[in-house]
Amino acid sequence: MGTLTIHTTEEQDQIIEQAQKLLAESAISKTLLRCTTEYQSLLSTLGSTRTELMAANDRVTELENIIFSYQHSQNALMSVTRECTNKTQKQPSSKNSVGRQNLEQIKAVFRANS
Repeated sequence: MGTLTIHTTEEQDQIIEQAQKLLAESAISKTLLRCTTEYQSLLSTLGSTRTELMAANDRVTELENIIFSYQHSQNALMSVTRECTNKTQKQPSSKNSVGRQNLEQIKAVFRANS
């Protein structure tokens, strides 16, 4: 068992006393030993928490990209639908012919966005 002498400032004394109260330790030496032990554990927890946070942020970015892609595809589909509606209203033609043209345009939009 060793002897430890620490020369502290008044500010450091206050910090140690606050830690002693928070940890409910009876002696300052026990407070300092407990703080060093818990500090190591907290560093490990902090590292794993940061890793989890980075993974969560990556997932958020991935989901934002999926939403953007969906909205882009939806807008493109709506644009094709409006074009087809306008063509149908302007040009009298058989319904089957217009339906096939619409289908081909919709397929082209999906191919372009895939």
